[in-house]
Amino acid sequence: MIKITDLTLDEKIGQLLMVGFEGQTLGESTIDMIKKYKIGNIIHFSRNIGSTEQIFKLNKELQKLIIETTGIPALISVDQEGGMVTRIYDKATVFPGAMTIAATDNEYNAYLSGLYMGEELDALGFNMNFAPVLDVNNNPNNPVIGVRSFSDQPKKVSKYTKAFIDGLQNKVIATGKHFPGHGDTHVDSHLGLPRVDHSLTRLHEVELVPFKDAISNNIGAIMSAHIIYKITNDNLPATLSKNALTGLLREELKFEGLIVTDGMEMKAIWDNYGAEESAVPAILAGANMVLYCHYEDQQRRVCELIKKAILDGTLPIEVLDERVSRILRVKQKLSTHILNQDYALVKDIVENDRHKTFSKTVVDGALTLVKGERFIQKGRTLFIGQLPKATTFADVTDGESSAIKLLKEALTDFEFMNVNVNPTDEEIKNAVNHAKQFKQVVLTTYNSSSFQNQLKLINELVKLDLELQVISLRNPYDTYHVPAIKNYVCLYEYTLNSIETLKAYLLGNLIPEGKCPIHV
Repeated sequence: MIKITDLTLDEKIGQLLMVGFEGQTLGESTIDMIKKYKIGNIIHFSRNIGSTEQIFKLNKELQKLIIETTGIPALISVDQEGGMVTRIYDKATVFPGAMTIAATDNEYNAYLSGLYMGEELDALGFNMNFAPVLDVNNNPNNPVIGVRSFSDQPKKVSKYTKAFIDGLQNKVIATGKHFPGHGDTHVDSHLGLPRVDHSLTRLHEVELVPFKDAISNNIGAIMSAHIIYKITNDNLPATLSKNALTGLLREELKFEGLIVTDGMEMKAIWDNYGAEESAVPAILAGANMVLYCHYEDQQRRVCELIKKAILDGTLPIEVLDERVSRILRVKQKLSTHILNQDYALVKDIVENDRHKTFSKTVVDGALTLVKGERFIQKGRTLFIGQLPKATTFADVTDGESSAIKLLKEALTDFEFMNVNVNPTDEEIKNAVNHAKQFKQVVLTTYNSSSFQNQLKLINELVKLDLELQVISLRNPYDTYHVPAIKNYVCLYEYTLNSIETLKAYLLGNLIPEGKCPIHV
């Protein structure tokens, strides 16, 4: 039994931090920081993850070091949402994203996705996942959430997140994000400070519905949003608002789990309040853990600032003890099985063909004919595609994995044309002129609301005397922006699984059976 009274002041402060670092190995500087500041929790990003065996060994080393240093197990977390926000590739399963799952119209797929994902994460030494997204994506121009949400309908989001949480929490702690809701914003909080002016009544009817249901479903953690909400009446982002985190989340919604901030280096906080200076206000507001993902000098400085605030009374010791006590209660139940295992013992769990087959089947089942006629090839066809780029810091789309490269070998009676994700006027002109030579054109899209020159290309192609098939490979809002599209199919993600599904569809081997989970 870990008691708060057994911890030194430095050990208590270390429990409040979750930090990230560079590289796929544990450097001496990071080791020194963990030992000096008693850091208790770690977050990994793609930069930390090479092979599954490598991340297993790194997590084992981290868990051993932190237990030796503090006597308390570490929370080791990752953003493994599935789909477009996936950190672990290599031999692990690439799970479907939220909207892909919802498009299958079967919440059991959400349960199995959470269950299998949790098994793989647990086997690799992770005990916390920053998923699922509980946001209701009811803004077609939302630049950061989109297909990371299950739907634009609150009850549908609740239904699928409940199933996902039930599966995931068999093995790891689920973290619902981004409280009180990031679905109806037009600013990415990685880049700016969004504001939401909805009334409390509206929030209870829409944004808060999935959070309330997740709390009833005993979700282990909730992540705060760096967004100003009119209802808090303090002109502060939820992360720094006591009215949001304590008044609304703790007292009104009765949440008893961990409150974790979103990354404190995001521009919404850094540019407006100071990344380091905001740690103490976030803890005072109600956060149990503050998340510092990138800069070691900043992490060290935050520890010093928190200690200073405790010593001068700005952060009362009883507040500190309450925040840390919740963390300790969670850590009583953490498994540290990784300390007694080698990768060979978990290899079959991580490199699991059943999980991979499941994920591929889900993506196939999500293929949705939203409008018009399904594709049936009628002679030589022009395929126009693009190399996607990350639309936010949350995903790591590389801009190099090309659908065209993967499709060319199988689709022998197609001609392929590549355009940039935000094509220039010259590219648009060339594509349209080339399309005039065909009676059938397939155009893939990728977040046209973010890369709006895609909309120009669509608008020009729909004017031509040919059959245009538009296939979305991420956010399914193209017909919202261009109602003149006659034939529209959605796949909700740009992954190797979805490209295989696209290939089967274009070959005539797959009939769309999905149901679009949003109003289009």
